[in-house]
Amino acid sequence: MGVPSPAIPSFVDGTVVHQGDLNALASNLTNLYAYNQAGFYTQRPSVLINTTSGQSVPNVTHTILNFQAAIINTDNMWTVAVPNQVTIQHAGIYWCFGQIRWPVSAANLIQSDILVNGTSIPANIAVTSTLPAVNGSAGGHHVAWMANLAVGATLFLDGYQNSGGAVTLDTFVGGSTFGAFFVTNST
Repeated sequence: MGVPSPAIPSFVDGTVVHQGDLNALASNLTNLYAYNQAGFYTQRPSVLINTTSGQSVPNVTHTILNFQAAIINTDNMWTVAVPNQVTIQHAGIYWCFGQIRWPVSAANLIQSDILVNGTSIPANIAVTSTLPAVNGSAGGHHVAWMANLAVGATLFLDGYQNSGGAVTLDTFVGGSTFGAFFVTNST
């Protein structure tokens, strides 16, 4: 932001404060707030999206999940027009997490990945969680990651399984979810 404009007024005890000085102070506080130079947000950038319809994940094929609904979306990081992507609007350190709701299947391996800035496997995998599934097991499989993300960084949630056939993800108990919560400013 550089040098504050207008100049920051100084006040002396016992002197009458003039309207112009108070207006300049208010203007500077507004500028600090608008550009996050004060180190705070009134509402931290956060997104939590979920699936409302089942998505098919083919056998031994990495699949980027599509989401249909935003539970929280304070910073317009997700849009239905690009249902598989979260885009960071304010740089900072984020807690990123995903849960894939796997159905009962014959898979002996399920995997959840958070990808950043692209969907190439393995190049864009930021974090992965692989679970040796017991035949017939089901439920939420979680993956989480904390990262320093720039404006425009894109996040994706990827699923992989090896049941021998395609499986359709469950939508009960919130379905699959994906989110990113701002923790603090970038270092």
